[in-house]
Formats: sequence, structure tokens, C-alpha cells
Amino acid sequence: MKNDQIPEVDEKLPVKKNLLLGFQHTIIAVLAAIPVPLLIAANSGLSSEETSFFINAVIFGAGLSTLLAALNIIPKTSPMIPMVMGANFSVVPIASTTLNDASSTEVGFQIIAGSTMIVGIFCFLAAPFWIKLQRFFPPLVVGTNLIVLGVSLLPNTFHWLMGAKAHNLTESMDLTPLLMALTIFVFHLIISKYFKGLLGNLTILIALVFGTLLAIFLGMMDFTPVGQEAWFGLNIPFHYGLPKFDLTATISFLIAMILGMVEISGTAMGIHDIVEKEMTKNQFSRVLKTLGIGTFISGLFNGVQPTAFVQNVGILDLSKIKSRFAIVTSGLMLLLIGFIPKFSALISAIPDPVLGGLGFAIFGIIIGSGINILKQVSFEGNQNMLIIGLSVGICMLPSVYPNFYANFPDIIQNILGSGILAGSLTAITLNLFFNFKELRNGAN
Repeated sequence: MKNDQIPEVDEKLPVKKNLLLGFQHTIIAVLAAIPVPLLIAANSGLSSEETSFFINAVIFGAGLSTLLAALNIIPKTSPMIPMVMGANFSVVPIASTTLNDASSTEVGFQIIAGSTMIVGIFCFLAAPFWIKLQRFFPPLVVGTNLIVLGVSLLPNTFHWLMGAKAHNLTESMDLTPLLMALTIFVFHLIISKYFKGLLGNLTILIALVFGTLLAIFLGMMDFTPVGQEAWFGLNIPFHYGLPKFDLTATISFLIAMILGMVEISGTAMGIHDIVEKEMTKNQFSRVLKTLGIGTFISGLFNGVQPTAFVQNVGILDLSKIKSRFAIVTSGLMLLLIGFIPKFSALISAIPDPVLGGLGFAIFGIIIGSGINILKQVSFEGNQNMLIIGLSVGICMLPSVYPNFYANFPDIIQNILGSGILAGSLTAITLNLFFNFKELRNGAN
């Protein structure tokens, strides 16, 4: 029987229930995390071995960050809430550019590690002061940033659909991968309509398994890299060497970090509301401290900046189970997966058209989350519609004209050449311009 004196968020669940809920959160977290290393790997031409290791590193970092959020492992830094952490999509274009511009893959990952660790320290130190700046990032900015993020990532769906012909505008898609992707897309639509409850939360996983089996049947899966990988592998710090520090890359990652701080602030407030835990200034600071520590550790262990997954917040709300110990179980499962190279090799072996068939759902959820947040925003007597429209328009420019900023300095290319950063900065700047008086007075 549940002890009524213990808040639900601190309730320890029966083992079976804890494992099932933890597994559900883990599956969704893995599905939400793997596109980040896959996109960076595809954009940077990483080998299958490098891609597999990168996926392991990202999932490993997600597990550590999740445990830091749910347990008070480092005293006075954890919010102790059920918040599943993972990889921040905002770093995709920055990490891709860093790897492409570096003299070697090793140097590229050394720069990513150095920049990630620096911005993690920044986030930790800024945590106590962040709540004073929160008024400058109202739902208008948070919702627009999520839409910008989803819109900027959608072209990757088209690249996945094209497979080996991606980025070549003179090529057309082959019939077999097109039909396969279309079949997976329609299959996902159907099960999304009819599956409810737990199965309804796992439609992307079910469609991914279906697509993988279809690819095997069509002879499109190469399991050679899976067979060559070991069952167990350690992710040691600085796998690619000691970190290097590059000013241009660090500034770009810092902007992504600030956007991540804006995003996690909104997500954390939603989680506190669901679990009925007061969002005090101290709690707010601890959320950012956890993000900072998790980011630093992710850089140390060859990953990228983490963030809180909106998808898992949805599961938390639907399941009505508020215990953070189910999330502890999920964090431990993510850590375990991070030690299994065969798992990451299997993910890497999935053909791009399979992912392309699910891309609209994967990135569309992000856009939908942004639109949901914008329901809180007033559009009467202001320029908020213009802010949203211009931000989305600016974010699309690098996708339509990839070399638009080619003659600009490197730092401008890294910032404005990323649709995510350009669109998000546009939203923040225009909001300050049009709504500064309301922001100064603390209005939303």
C-alpha cells in the first residue's frame, strides 16, 4: 500500500511495475536520441565503426544525465524529478560542420569534446542567475524555437529517403527504396490511428521493427558490421584524444547551449506541474546545474549536449505514474545499452530509407510540441505572428541555399549557416524588439 506521507514523485514502485515503466521510457529515449548521432554521422561521412561508437557514447551520456536528474548523486545539484535526458538536436549542424572542417575525424571529435565541456561549465555557473533571464524566453520564443528545430531537421528525412544519392540534386529516387519508405510511412499512420495505451506510445518503435524486417526481406540489410562488433565495450573518456579548444566552434556550441537551457526550462516546468512538485528558484537552479554537469560529462565521454525529451514527458503524463525511480531504472538501462556495441552497430545497419519512412513522424513531433506551446501565446494587438513567420523563414534559408553564407567569416557561417541557430536567434531578437516593454515588466 502506498504511504500517503510520501510524495508520488518519491514513491518506490514494485519491481515489476518499475521495470516495465522504465523499459517504456528507455525505448522512447533511444528512439529520440539515435537520430542525432546518425544525422551527424551521415553529414560528416563517419565510418560504420565510428558511427556505432558515437551512438553508444550518446546513449551512455543520456543514461548518466538521466540518473543525475532523478537522484541526488552530486549533493545539492539534482532536482530529483522524473526527467529523461538525451541528445540535443541543436548541435547537429554545429557538430557536423566541426567534423567536416577539421583536419581529421579525431581532431573534430577533440574540438567537439572541448567545446561541450566548456559550455557545460558555463551552464552550471549560470544556473543560479538563469531564472532572472527566464522572462526573456516566454512561450512565444520556446514554441517558435521548437518549430524552427523541427523544420530545420525535416530535410534530413529527404536525405534518408535518397540514401546514397542524398545531397545530389540531379538524382532521382530509386523505386524500391521509395516503395519501402512509403510502406513504412503508411504502416505507421495506420497503427498510430488504432493503437492505444502502451502500444500507442511505441508506434515509432513498432514501425521501425517492421521497416527493418522489410529491409531484411528485400536484401537491403548488411549485418557484417554487427557481427564484427563485440557484445561489451567500454566508453572511456577522451576516446579520440585530449580535448582541443576552438573559439568559433565554442561560440556556436554556446549558442546551442543557451537554446538548450531555454528548452529544458520549459520542459522542467511541465514536469514539475505533472508530478505536483513546486518549481522554486532552487529547483530551477538545480535543473540547470544538472544540465551543466551532464553536458560536461557527455563531452568527457565523447558525446554531445543532452536535453530533456518532450516525448518522455508525454509518456509521464499519459501513464499517470510520477515516480522518479522508474526514470532511475530507465537511466540504468540506457547506461547498459551504452556498453553494448552490437546494439549501436545494428542501429547503424538500418538502411536510410527505413529511417526516411519515419522521419516525418520523428521530426513532426517536435513541430507539434512547439505548436502546442504556442497555444499559450496571445496574437491580438502584437507582431507575434510575424516573429514566428520570419523565424521559420530564416531557418529554411541554409536548407535551400547551403552555400549562402560561404563568403562570410567562419563564425558567421557556423551560426547563420545553421538553420536551427539562425531561426532561434531570429525569434529571440525579434521578441526583444517587439515585446521588450512587456518582457521588462515580467509579462509573458
